Amino acid sequence: MAGIVGKWKLDRSEGIEDLAKFMELSEEHTKQFKEMQPAMEVTKTDNTFTFKVNYTDTVCKEQSIVVGKEFEAANDLTGEKIKCIARLDGNKLLVKPVVEEPKSISSSNEVVNGELEVTMTTVTGVVCKQMYKRL
Repeated sequence: MAGIVGKWKLDRSEGIEDLAKFMELSEEHTKQFKEMQPAMEVTKTDNTFTFKVNYTDTVCKEQSIVVGKEFEAANDLTGEKIKCIARLDGNKLLVKPVVEEPKSISSSNEVVNGELEVTMTTVTGVVCKQMYKRL
């Protein structure tokens, strides 16, 4: 599972508009979401993955996830906080809400063909994929 460890830059996305609509983002937030080109660094110590995401030169978010332990995650666009739990499934790091709600989003992180693929899936089946190139 060390495959996702490293530095990454968003290369392309699929399904951004559908996810923005599901999240009921304003037109302005949808535009920002589509235009973001974040860089991300993933580190791992024991069972803890730390994601450091640089959205701009001045906006950086960091989230540590302990596999198998509940944690609180915040949606960077809406500010909504939700309790989640992470688990490993082969080469995938899966993050799911502890309690599914109408606006819940699960994510999967795995390296596919040398790219970090982050797949976000809603409870209604909306899928958004973000593909990152290794730096």
